Amino acid sequence: MLRAALLTLFILIVLPAAANAACRQAPVADVWYDTPALQVWADDKGFVTCVRATGVEHVYRSTDREVGLDLERVLDDRWVRLARYTGDESDDSSIEWLGLDLYDAQTGAVVPGSGWPVPGGYVDTGADGIVARYFDGRTEVLDPAPAGEDLNLVFQGRRVYWQTATGPRTALLNLPQATAPVAKPLRARKMTNCTPRPGANLVARYRRIVVTRKGKSVHVCFNKRTTPIGNATAVERVNQADVAYARPGYVGYLDAHSGKQRELPSAGGPLSADAFVIAAVDRRGVLRVWNTDRKRPQVITRAGASAVAVTSDEVFWLAADGTPRARYVR
Repeated sequence: MLRAALLTLFILIVLPAAANAACRQAPVADVWYDTPALQVWADDKGFVTCVRATGVEHVYRSTDREVGLDLERVLDDRWVRLARYTGDESDDSSIEWLGLDLYDAQTGAVVPGSGWPVPGGYVDTGADGIVARYFDGRTEVLDPAPAGEDLNLVFQGRRVYWQTATGPRTALLNLPQATAPVAKPLRARKMTNCTPRPGANLVARYRRIVVTRKGKSVHVCFNKRTTPIGNATAVERVNQADVAYARPGYVGYLDAHSGKQRELPSAGGPLSADAFVIAAVDRRGVLRVWNTDRKRPQVITRAGASAVAVTSDEVFWLAADGTPRARYVR
């Protein structure tokens, strides 16, 4: 345990590289995340990030040969969360997770703290309540009442929900203001057995999932299978081979491996999805949730809803009067 604690404190070094006119051409097989704004790829010793608009690159290395790094997630094309572990990647039973670190890909700086990652900081739960701590030094108390460290928080943009003994609560985060460099369109190239249509641009790559756009047509490819999802305005990876998306009038869930899709009518708004589940409010104010292993969606309320957030077993929303509501889904 002492060794793990020491590793938590002294595990990573970040090596800045001089800004170039463009990012290096990373080997296609090594890229884990790629958009017109940011590229993240792995090498033999760790990970590399490059901000495409500026060419600013940072290299993330472990200081211990026995400790590996894994890309856990990327937030807002800027904040990169890396996990630290020991063990053999080919044997899950040998893996011991040591901790998680959030980095700013623009500067290479680590964001101090722990808890639920948000753009530019963390939200912690504990004896001090529910507290947001940001990289710019600000602290924001969302609820001063002591909270268990295992309390589940559910996010929808700046809004966060949680359950209490008296019902659901909610608050808005004052996330750090940041101006992102302007991302230019990026022509898609062949990668992970996915050959883009001539003239298609890259929307995003999530390891083996490749999303491209040509005109008003967006396609999702996974291991040679390509599925059209219409004029999608938002696409999010929610599982190893699954994405959720929004297109005019609908929210959808796609198993990119099989090509199976589910769609709900939607009046617009932020995309609300989690692994195997989507939620949407239609033009009549009907909130539906669809767990993809079910034959049909579940109607949650017909009384109107906004700011919808969903997990695999629970949905949160604001009622017409602004009161937070929640319901378990099946």
